Amino acid sequence: MNPTEIYDALSEIAAKPFNASEFPFEFALATDAAQAAVAKLRAGTTNKSDLPSGVLFNKKFHYAPALGGMVAITLDQLKASKKNASAKPAILLTTDGETIAALHPASGESLHCKFAELGDHFGFFLPAAGKERYKAVEENPVDIKATGKLARLYDALIKANPDWATAERRHEMNQLMMRIIFCLFSEDVGIFAENQFSKAIFTHAGDKGEETREVLISAFRAMNLPQGSRGDLPAWTHDLEYVNGGLFAGSIDAPRFDTIAFRYFKEAASLNWREINPDIFGSMIQSVADPEKRSELGMHYTSVPNIMKVIGPLFLDDIDADIEKSWDKPKALQQIIQRLGNIRVFDPACGSGNFLVVAYRQLRERELKVYERLEALKGNYAREMFSAISLKNFYGIEITDFGVETAKLALFIAEYQANALFQTVFGKTVAALPLKEAANIVHGNALRLDWEEVCPPPSGEQEVYIAGNPPFLGDGSRSDEQNADMDYVFSGEVDAYRRVDFVACWFFKASKYIRGRHAQSALVSTNSICQGQAVGALWPSILKDDILINFAHKSFKWSNNASANAAVICVIVGLKNKPSKKKVLFDGNTINEAHNINAYLIDGPNMFIDAEPKSIFNLPYMEYGNKPTDGGFLILSPEERSELLSEAPESSWFIKRYMGSQEVVKGIERFCIWVSDQDATTASQIPFLKQRFDQVAKFRAASKAAQTRPWAAYPYKFRQAQNWAKQSAILVPSVTSERRPYLPVALVGADVISSNLNQVLYDAPEWCIALIASKLHLVWIATVCGKLKSDFRYSNTLGWNTFPVPKFTEAQLEALTASARKILKTRYLHHPKTIADLYDPDKMPDDLREAHRENDELLETMYIGRPFRNDSERLEHLFKLYAAKMKSLGK
Repeated sequence: MNPTEIYDALSEIAAKPFNASEFPFEFALATDAAQAAVAKLRAGTTNKSDLPSGVLFNKKFHYAPALGGMVAITLDQLKASKKNASAKPAILLTTDGETIAALHPASGESLHCKFAELGDHFGFFLPAAGKERYKAVEENPVDIKATGKLARLYDALIKANPDWATAERRHEMNQLMMRIIFCLFSEDVGIFAENQFSKAIFTHAGDKGEETREVLISAFRAMNLPQGSRGDLPAWTHDLEYVNGGLFAGSIDAPRFDTIAFRYFKEAASLNWREINPDIFGSMIQSVADPEKRSELGMHYTSVPNIMKVIGPLFLDDIDADIEKSWDKPKALQQIIQRLGNIRVFDPACGSGNFLVVAYRQLRERELKVYERLEALKGNYAREMFSAISLKNFYGIEITDFGVETAKLALFIAEYQANALFQTVFGKTVAALPLKEAANIVHGNALRLDWEEVCPPPSGEQEVYIAGNPPFLGDGSRSDEQNADMDYVFSGEVDAYRRVDFVACWFFKASKYIRGRHAQSALVSTNSICQGQAVGALWPSILKDDILINFAHKSFKWSNNASANAAVICVIVGLKNKPSKKKVLFDGNTINEAHNINAYLIDGPNMFIDAEPKSIFNLPYMEYGNKPTDGGFLILSPEERSELLSEAPESSWFIKRYMGSQEVVKGIERFCIWVSDQDATTASQIPFLKQRFDQVAKFRAASKAAQTRPWAAYPYKFRQAQNWAKQSAILVPSVTSERRPYLPVALVGADVISSNLNQVLYDAPEWCIALIASKLHLVWIATVCGKLKSDFRYSNTLGWNTFPVPKFTEAQLEALTASARKILKTRYLHHPKTIADLYDPDKMPDDLREAHRENDELLETMYIGRPFRNDSERLEHLFKLYAAKMKSLGK
């Protein structure tokens, strides 16, 4: 196939029905680039290639045709071309008319596929059009390249062997990938002789890889046998290392390698696996077998800094303090070495082993530091010793088969690297082979397994630390199987557990494991388990029998270093089973010692705030708004209202302004039909209204809710009506964005009907607005009411009725009324801007911001004589007031 034919083919990709719809703009660019290239090729003005029949187009591509079956060799020739240095082509490309091979010189990413499948890989050629493809950044380039190569190898093998994609063979496929990774790593770091594995495979696999399957099976079988026991295997296997350790045990099989899979195998073998980072590599390799994560390789992992937020205060900080205290005491340092050997780390949702790997590496680093100090104090002490930290002391549970194998491999790599560092410092190590032990990673459902059988409880001087990042799933995100898991964990022990996030299961099981033992836990969670109704549902069953929170990270954004990553608002909660002299609260960059950390992650007494039917601090009664349950037929748009008034002007008496949360916040205009019992007959004589009433009646009569169907007899009024305002109403949206610096609140006339999406104070004094629009109230609501996704959720019974206030004087109430009026007046000065406009934190007017600052200062001074320093101080004081009130009420 000549160059013109190649680019004719590329330019015709647009005609094929494939995923170009995902890149419409980029596709047009690439197609235009291909057509332009063809035109220039035909004009004979762009060819600068130094290869026979090759074509080099500056910064676009370097192409050379290949003889039949010689695509891989031709691609190597393109890579070696000296012309690439000055022309800097984005793509190297070759084909023999049956298969295509291409390479990105900048990243090393390659493509091998059949020519007929070219259209399925359109995105690979975007760089030729000057368009960058997404890739995760800030990670070890070797990790990224290795994962990409392995992902392509995995896909190619599945395509050539569809039966290996079935559930029945998934375990074998996962084992195959782990064995290959182990061998490639081992021959690059010195566990095997240099290139021993690659040389054996590629020497005997055939020119196109046609014998790869049989060669791999022989090699893997040999590695499970001592070198003198391989008589029935090919002679070339006799020099391969004896691995043992279970990695090559059991039945051994391998899929068939076609030419494309074989080429990806060779490319993976060509990488320098010495530089692999086990902290992240485990997660990246796990994504190889998960096509849903393939587009975001490198993004789904827990970064080392975030892991350190967990294991640092859990046990590493205490070890560091011991080392510092014992720095000049050889005997005490030797006791630290013994202690390190008795520490067990258990991750009951270990994924690909990130937490376990980082914990292992951190413990080995501290052990090395102690050995170096002992060497300085006692001479050759460390040269006579070796690490006391065993992989057998690292335990995990993982629900995916591939994750289990990956975690074991990542820990092996971490151990080898730690041993190599020990050898560099002290000149001593242990033989890596045959493998003698491995981490205790169990494949199974952590919520169904007995944790004590996975990680035996500590005895004697042993210590167990449970750490990890279990899955977060709210009520609407869980599967039936996951809800059944929650039933299994909580039934008979915790009430209303469906209110809490799935992650709560791990906290509950961790508390049961550590109770009464020399053990602690620290887990990452969505912050929802420390807010709102979840607190009362979960934590009374945990914080009992001497279990306490000894450290916690308050809400923070949990993210990794990959570009375009999505952050989740998380907390970290550390549990201990006996009194702790030092309790620590981490709040951003601030570290505070606490007397007691309660379930809301506040320095205060343990308490669980429950909903109250009315304010326990004698605030005005707040009710939720009116709920139509009408199928939308009692609600009118401005256009529908105009149409109705045009047809029947007398209907104006039955039309009211209607405001839900969006109407309050965004200024949306809507209306509703509002008819009393005594006016029902009159209203029904108006055809427009009669039609709407009939539609409401039909909707309610068909309802699945038994309590709604009787209301079909009253189609002219709302299903639940609480409106009794005589003069005014204060509306508070039930849900509002967390970005706003203050809760939205509006004062409306008695002619406005509020929907059930607002909480309402009817005919209440205006000073209530000063309370609702304060930082004090915002932090209380955020803590005790919780959030709906990432938005604040306002509850009258849980938030307003429990909100602590001092006993205001009349003068103070007058001052608060004036402050509320100033806020409302300042808003009015910016008409027609809406609350959404005015309370955008990046655009909030200075005068409105100042009005709120003055309101905060005024209100907070009424509490403690001065403004609070921060939100933590605000919450601590509010909780003290709440606790005192509950005591006075005898609750």
